[in-house]
Amino acid sequence: MKNKILEILPFVEKPARYLGKEINVSFKEFSQDKVKIALSYPDLYEIGMSSLGLRVIYGIINERKDCLCERFFSPFSDMEEILKKEKIPLFTLETKKPVKEFDIVAFSLSSELDFTNFLNLLYLAEIPLFSKYRKEKDPVVIAGGNCCFNPVVLENFIDAFVIGEGEEVINEIIEIVKEFRNKDRLKLLEKLSEIEGVYVPMFKKDTIKKRVVKDFNNSFFPVKWIVPLMDIIHDRISVEIMRGCGRGCKFCQAGFCWRPVRIKAVEKIVEIAKESYKNSGYEEISLLSFSSGDHPHIDKIIEALLKEFSERKVSISFPSLRIDTFSFELALRLKEIKKTGLTFAPETSQNLRYKLGKKIKDEEILKQAEKARKGGWRQIKLYFMIGLPEENEEELKEVVNLINEISKIIMVKASFNTFIPKPHTPLERKRFITREEYEEKRVFITERLKKNRYIKFNFHPYEMSCIECILGRGDEKLNEVIYNVWKNGGKMENWKEHFDFSLWEEAFNKTGIDMKFYLEERKEEKLPWHFIKIRG
Repeated sequence: MKNKILEILPFVEKPARYLGKEINVSFKEFSQDKVKIALSYPDLYEIGMSSLGLRVIYGIINERKDCLCERFFSPFSDMEEILKKEKIPLFTLETKKPVKEFDIVAFSLSSELDFTNFLNLLYLAEIPLFSKYRKEKDPVVIAGGNCCFNPVVLENFIDAFVIGEGEEVINEIIEIVKEFRNKDRLKLLEKLSEIEGVYVPMFKKDTIKKRVVKDFNNSFFPVKWIVPLMDIIHDRISVEIMRGCGRGCKFCQAGFCWRPVRIKAVEKIVEIAKESYKNSGYEEISLLSFSSGDHPHIDKIIEALLKEFSERKVSISFPSLRIDTFSFELALRLKEIKKTGLTFAPETSQNLRYKLGKKIKDEEILKQAEKARKGGWRQIKLYFMIGLPEENEEELKEVVNLINEISKIIMVKASFNTFIPKPHTPLERKRFITREEYEEKRVFITERLKKNRYIKFNFHPYEMSCIECILGRGDEKLNEVIYNVWKNGGKMENWKEHFDFSLWEEAFNKTGIDMKFYLEERKEEKLPWHFIKIRG
């Protein structure tokens, strides 16, 4: 099979997506004594390989002598057509073995719009889509990631969900699979359900407590950093310096679900950066967290990294910074922050911003814009939400006025997303605005910004946010809807050009399930995800 796959690679776009011969990749003998795990992020290679979580789990498993872990991602349409035509089951990158021959097939799910991709990968791998139809020879299908904080929408398809952080629980899962694989699938799943932080739909429990890595400072980091053979979205070393967020913005699911806040020590960060650089040769190191400026020792981190890497021409960057923690004095020391633009998220008007727990004044934002211009930056990118609870015309006017005021100082690129009430947040029961409300708000903003040549702006498609909301707040009935959308051709839906809202409308009509129910204010006493406990 391997030779057959290699023969078709010249006929697909970007064959590097499927080669699996990157620097620092793990190759192990595919032997029966090893527990074999196939790991996936259900999107294209260049998206999946930008996931730090996937790299961490891959590294942890391959550190074990009794295991091997290989990767697979969503094939692009050209490769998928060839796989179907040639009747080749989906394969892993490293050894080109069929995914269905592994003991565990694990998915990292961070976006609801990847759910149909997930089903498509199971189909291409020739693994039964519904867990109830899987036999002893079939892999155990496991999922983890942000979307698993409401697992019920996929519970018909997934054997076991990891709720919370996976660094420790993956080893516990492996031990059980090692003991019961190919013997007693029911017993295996029952034993998995006994692990803290694991939800097995076949063995439901009243409460599932999320897993938390307590010793984050010494948690595993993949210093054998895999270097892709093609450009990926985040093509650099990403060092996680802090986990969790203590800010408590009421709309932010990540801020609530990934608590408590834990930090890595300066010495540990430098050690990881040095080792990862030595193994990869990357010329950019990104400091990863919800807001890097919140790390209590961020100045010391920068100072230590500059001392270590400045002569080697390695740049240090921040993918995430808050307006109120951003230091231009610090930024000006880092030539890697390109002066073409900075990104901040005011979210909404000052008044509403404060109510939502994001206590940043417009005055601070204007001051930062002024500092950016004086520091040589040419553009500032701003993220906003529309459709927030209590939002009215006055709030929108304030947003428009803020953007116009900033544009007098520096070029503005503004992005508008529709507010999605997320599970486990204080706003989880709030409603999602109607299409008509969205259009009114979009037109209101557009009419007041379109003539300003110093402002560029865009709106995320309403329909995509609508489906994200439905799937994020869904119940077990939506398993049927998701299956119908996939069956009718839905996939790659995180890409605007592939998203088709009509498929979702058809699926809801066919199943007789009311789409509007999942968009309205939720008043029932217990929501579908409330058995998941995110707090200690």
